[in-house]
Amino acid sequence: MKRLIEGVIAGACILAAVPAAASGGDGAAYPSIPPQRHPLILDRSATPVKPASHPLILTRPASPDVFGTVALNAGVTFYDARFRRVASTDARDPLVERLAAGAASLDPIAKLQMIQDAVNKRVHWAHDLDNMGVADFWANAGETLRRGTGDSEDIAIVKMQALKAAGFNPKDLYISVGRHSTRGAHILLLARTTAGFFALDDQVEGILPASRHTRFTPIITLGQGMSWIHGRRVGSKMANAGSVRSAR
Repeated sequence: MKRLIEGVIAGACILAAVPAAASGGDGAAYPSIPPQRHPLILDRSATPVKPASHPLILTRPASPDVFGTVALNAGVTFYDARFRRVASTDARDPLVERLAAGAASLDPIAKLQMIQDAVNKRVHWAHDLDNMGVADFWANAGETLRRGTGDSEDIAIVKMQALKAAGFNPKDLYISVGRHSTRGAHILLLARTTAGFFALDDQVEGILPASRHTRFTPIITLGQGMSWIHGRRVGSKMANAGSVRSAR
């Protein structure tokens, strides 16, 4: 299994490295990581938070085997420090709390739908270069709400923090980095419920069961204290043996 995971990560580094910013509504892909940097390169300074040491993590997050992929533990990735920073701030920001207030008493599916609609209407897509003069930056939820603009990861972060403020369990919320079949590099929020995983995409009205969002291919998914790299099972015989190939 160790060799399998190492092989999948190595293959994804070569074949499926993806920029951290998503493409805009006009269909153009906007690379947001400098060419010399790759999202799956290990960042030794970004030590994952251990579930037992974090007060919000009661159990390990479920493996996000979504969009027709198999998710394997990726260890420490390029994105971990970014996710940890934005996930630990602003859930109690006044703007976030105001956004979440109406959803607090709703059931989980209605909660997802309300936050999806509210954030998509309130935050308009804009590239980080236009917003902050840098190629790629993961903004805190409060910063994005005050600007009213952000790219796909910024919008996903607002939804994640608003859902936490509305009572959603942090372990059931994930940021997924991947590629859209027509827009190129893309990022969205995944939410796990008893009815399965749902995708909250800034380019889609409403929420979608992950099984029905056929245009998105995840490469890395980040959750509370863990990260995963995605692959697909290869052939029936190899699938029975548990073999996978990297998603791209």
